[in-house]
Amino acid sequence: MFASKRVVYALCAISVCLMSCVQNAKAQAMEAVSHVYSIGGWDLVEIKDTVDEVMGFWGIPRVPVEIGNIRRLWFESLPNNDWNVWAFEPIAVYSKISDLEVVGASDESIQFLQYQEFLAADSAINQGVNGGVDGLVIKGFIAGDPLVEAAGALSDPDPMIDLLATVGYPIAPGMSELLVNGTAGVNVNMNPVTKQTIDCLQSGDTSCSDCVCTKHEGPTIVGPWTIIETPINNNSLRCEYSRMEHHSYWKTGEDPDLNCADCSAGSAENPLQYDILVEIVVEWADVEHCPDTP
Repeated sequence: MFASKRVVYALCAISVCLMSCVQNAKAQAMEAVSHVYSIGGWDLVEIKDTVDEVMGFWGIPRVPVEIGNIRRLWFESLPNNDWNVWAFEPIAVYSKISDLEVVGASDESIQFLQYQEFLAADSAINQGVNGGVDGLVIKGFIAGDPLVEAAGALSDPDPMIDLLATVGYPIAPGMSELLVNGTAGVNVNMNPVTKQTIDCLQSGDTSCSDCVCTKHEGPTIVGPWTIIETPINNNSLRCEYSRMEHHSYWKTGEDPDLNCADCSAGSAENPLQYDILVEIVVEWADVEHCPDTP
């Protein structure tokens, strides 16, 4: 018995719940269970383990990226308050999700990561193309890149990074600048100020750095699975699952995309809300009925 699986997310509705018809003025404050941090040109999705410790941050770009650029990042928390930063291709996202599940990421973190990937600005652009960019990232460049010291020696590396980005060089537009700035000759793997910010975000302090917008994610409410069974060739069965997920969030801090203007929207008492339709198609061989869950 074996199966192949395809997962599709669809954004169904967005609403700002600020009117009394939705929530009254005395509504109980919602508790955030996860966070997404907008820093530089990237969103860092908080990944926690089953005991609520932050394992790292999955980086998704908000700025344009080309095939050949670093298009996904994993900031991996290490012992002794250290970090490894890894580059990934978008096509490797679900393989990485499986790895995170194996090493103890919580189901809720995996769920948040999946729908943040659905919301990604580049989600419809060359996601299935493997640009071959992966590996350890040192100071914003793939380890061993000869340009890293030259970039780190510049007082403003942004123009150099921008030029490299347009020609599909393996850097992370909007993030490499933060990682490499002022690191020439320094025996560190990222800019110390950037590391300090990430250290602080890991601690749960959402106000520890300028020009970071924090998206506070409330508990997700999921509906029951609807299942459609369809016999297919070779004694196989197609199982089509669908359900609605109701998400709530609010934002605080400063927007790095708008010259660090206030990014506040919604609140713990009156969060913004949206629904996502999750569709999963599983094709099973040698089964008589679809399982209750995909």
